[in-house]
Amino acid sequence: MMPSLVARCLAGALLVLTSACVQQQQAPSVSPAASPVLSWKALLIGGDDAQPVFSNAVDTLQQRLAAFGVAAQDIAVLKSDAPPGEGVANRANVERQVHRLAGTAATGCFVFITAHGYPRGGLVLARSRIVIRPGDLDRLLERACGALPTVVIASGCFSGVYTDDATLRRPNRIILAAARADLPSFGCSASERYTYYDGCFLDALQQGAPWQAIAARVSQCVSGIERRSGDPPSHPQAFFGASVARLAAF
Repeated sequence: MMPSLVARCLAGALLVLTSACVQQQQAPSVSPAASPVLSWKALLIGGDDAQPVFSNAVDTLQQRLAAFGVAAQDIAVLKSDAPPGEGVANRANVERQVHRLAGTAATGCFVFITAHGYPRGGLVLARSRIVIRPGDLDRLLERACGALPTVVIASGCFSGVYTDDATLRRPNRIILAAARADLPSFGCSASERYTYYDGCFLDALQQGAPWQAIAARVSQCVSGIERRSGDPPSHPQAFFGASVARLAAF
């Protein structure tokens, strides 16, 4: 791992979310197996603006979800390069928008976070100078989504901390991460449109495709780009909860 890449992956990570940041209404506890997903609510977060790749991925994914039929009012977008206001990817707005993921028994929760990562920490919200740690994300999702089917895409260096975390590994959750917990991911460059992982994820994401198949295609794609670019393997990670193991995308 090159020193310059490590520096970018560590940029902006100074503070940690605390439990005081996650006081939201408890979502209804519903068995996903008995409640097929008919609609989705999504939160898309570009956590850093050091390079344009993060906002690019969020913008493209927003368009893709709209094409899949996800209602505009059910897609929340937060970006580090947004003008001051409710669209900024900061702690307060993340808490507010996660709360809005709460829905009926026929709702699925989808969270996409792309940002620089902090070793043994999580992904960075540069505007708030914090790291979203796995335990904090778990509490936010538990209060908003409860037992509803929930898909989390964590894209950034060392993002395997989310798939490794026991609190996040609940039966109703799917978690995909761009890299093993001890490894960086690549493509955080002004010369790239997306990071390697985000570009591969956008290519692999197909409506109605099983999430397990999407994860496999993303990993294969990332490995191919890393080999061609001469970068070391990042080893994307995945966790599939027992009750959503066969869940399809949107």
